[in-house]
Amino acid sequence: KPSDSRPSWGGGGAMVAVPAVSPPGNVESSDGETDEASPDAPALFRRRMGSLVWRVGADLELGTVATATAALYFQRFFLVEKEGSFDAVRVAIACVWLSAKVNEMAVRLRDIVNSFLALQGQGQEGKAMQMEAYWTLRDELVSHEQAVLRAMTFDVEPTPAYAFLSEFARLVHCEPGERGLVALAWTLLNDAFCSDLCALTPAPRMAMASLLLAVEMGRRVPELRREAERVAGCVDALCCEPQMEDFLGLSAGAGGDELEEVCRDLLALYEVDRKHAGAGRVDTKGF
Repeated sequence: KPSDSRPSWGGGGAMVAVPAVSPPGNVESSDGETDEASPDAPALFRRRMGSLVWRVGADLELGTVATATAALYFQRFFLVEKEGSFDAVRVAIACVWLSAKVNEMAVRLRDIVNSFLALQGQGQEGKAMQMEAYWTLRDELVSHEQAVLRAMTFDVEPTPAYAFLSEFARLVHCEPGERGLVALAWTLLNDAFCSDLCALTPAPRMAMASLLLAVEMGRRVPELRREAERVAGCVDALCCEPQMEDFLGLSAGAGGDELEEVCRDLLALYEVDRKHAGAGRVDTKGF
C-alpha cells in the first residue's frame, strides 16, 4: 500500500530480464475469474502500476515528493499514450529515474531496475543480468524517458500537492503525529497518485479534497472524531471570514462543487479495490 509514506510533520528493444505485468484488459474479479472486458481495467492498471512505483520509492528511500512525482509522470504519460503502446514497467522505471534526477537525488539506474525486479519477484534474475543485457536495457530506458518527456511537453515540475496539504493542515490546526487526520489525508493523497486523478486535478484542490475527506472519514472513527469535529469547526470559521471561502476554494463559485467531485473520485478508487480484491497480482508468464 502506498500509505506507508507518512508526513514528516513540522517542517520495445531486445528482450532482457525486465518484469512485466498483466495487460490491463486481463484482470481477475473478486471471485477469481478473469474478466477480459472489465470497465474497471484502466483504473486497475493505473492502480497496480502506481502502487508498484510507491513500493519502489519506499525501497529506495526516495521520499514522498520524489515518489509521487514519478507516479504523476506515469499517470500523465498514459493520458497521452494508449495503454499497450509502451511497456508499462519500462515506462515506470523511466519515470522513477527521471523524478530522481529532477529532485536531485543520487540514485543509480541499476538500483532502480534491481528494485523493480526484486519487488516483482525477479530479484535473482536482476542480480544475474549480464552487463551487455543491462546496457541494452539502459538504452531502451533512455528512449522511454524521452517518450515520457515528450508526452509531458517537458514539464517536469515536482508535485506541490504535499506542500499544499501541509499548509492547509496548519491553517486548520490539525494535530501533529502519525495517527491523526493529517496522516489520513496524507494517505488519501498518496493513493490519488495511483490514478489519473493526480494528473487531471490541480494540486491545491487535490490536497484540500484529501484533507476534507479525511475530516469526514474521521467523524466516523472514534479515535479521530474529536479532532475531526474541531477541524471541521475551524474550516467553518475560516469560511465565515471575508473572502477566505473563495481563497480556500470551498465556495461554489471558486470550485467547491469540483472539490466534492474530487472527494467522490477518491472514494471511487477504494470501491474499485473492493470489487476486484486480488486483481493486482502479477502475471509471471513469459518472464
